[in-house]
Amino acid sequence: MLVTRFYSVAVAVLLLVMQVSFTHAADGNYKGYPRGNALITAQELKRLIDARDSKLVILAAENSVEYRLGHVPGSYQVDRPAIEAPPETQNGVTGNIISAAGFTKLLQGLGVNHDSTIVVYDTKYDATRLWWAFTYYGKGDVRVLDGGVKAWRAAGYSVDLLAPSTPARSGNFVAKVSLPSLRVDTSEVIAAQKSDKAQIWDNRDLKEFTGEELKKGAQRAGRIPGSSHSNWTVFKKKENQAEWLTAAEVKPVLQKLGYDQNKEHYFYCQSGVRSTQAIFALYLAGWPLEKLHNYDSSWIGWSRDRNLPLVTGTPGSADLAKAGL
Repeated sequence: MLVTRFYSVAVAVLLLVMQVSFTHAADGNYKGYPRGNALITAQELKRLIDARDSKLVILAAENSVEYRLGHVPGSYQVDRPAIEAPPETQNGVTGNIISAAGFTKLLQGLGVNHDSTIVVYDTKYDATRLWWAFTYYGKGDVRVLDGGVKAWRAAGYSVDLLAPSTPARSGNFVAKVSLPSLRVDTSEVIAAQKSDKAQIWDNRDLKEFTGEELKKGAQRAGRIPGSSHSNWTVFKKKENQAEWLTAAEVKPVLQKLGYDQNKEHYFYCQSGVRSTQAIFALYLAGWPLEKLHNYDSSWIGWSRDRNLPLVTGTPGSADLAKAGL
């Protein structure tokens, strides 16, 4: 009887320790990051779901195919077009972030309140674009699922195939630009080119950077003069590009690429999505958001203006070695 009781107490203690561990897993200094609480593990998310946390809103930053193949139970799909402004409002440039009014309407329809706990996830890299949009529009307590839906499946948790019902009540979240410098346009990038206190980073794949590949939407191939290559993939695990490296692994990457924490940093890709990977990584590492700027029009916007110069070709071997290529 005594042995049985001891065993029961031991199991209870073990379960409590595991629960505390999962709760802390994506909090505080998760993976060694000063802002590790911007990430959440699959285990912690499962605990919040099981607890029926009334403030929890889960958003899948996935396309329709990805979402319909199986999503985290209760998650709403927010595909990239849902947060894009109409091209006619952006001088024909596609991909820019939706207006504050549009973002408010979208999120209220999904039941998002000012005090909601938001968890965003993806299959590859769109979750940070949604995190960036929330941050730009003044919503804190937004966390990215480390490893995305792949980590959720790997943990042995079930997925849903059908979308959840629309919330019975609209949310009360109202979007308002809280940090304007998070989003910049062409004029700010041109000014950055002339500043020795700024670094411009191209977060596209190497063939896009050299001009060998032109993706749909852009009108010219190449890169912004003065920009350095920092592929969006360098902050992620190779085996699962939705899973983040640890702080200890990211630090030498930043040093090798030449990131200077004392400078202003301007990021671009094709349409301002992959560039948010770098912004989020630096945010996790404790870098001030005020120094991190996403060129929202990115290469699509730059390439459309034929008065703007560009560079093509492969950088020197020293540059490639520095970028780890």
